[in-house]
Amino acid sequence: MLIQGIVRGKQIELDREIGLPFGSVVMVDIQTKPLTLDEKRNLVDALCGAWASDASTLSIFVEIERQRAITPPREVNFDAPS
Repeated sequence: MLIQGIVRGKQIELDREIGLPFGSVVMVDIQTKPLTLDEKRNLVDALCGAWASDASTLSIFVEIERQRAITPPREVNFDAPS
């Protein structure tokens, strides 16, 4: 039997009744549900903007930009074996 549930602390709440009596001992094979493409996109959107309003990171990004401005780009050899 395969059924979806939600972990709540040490308990797993199942999406529907499964017909077993209260207190039944069961074996559980835990598998996380894969994210849908929309869920993945929403997660990326949320994480990419996570530091947007954090003023403490401003000096870090300013320093990164300063280093980019003074450091010449590295040479890329397209003929080198990969």
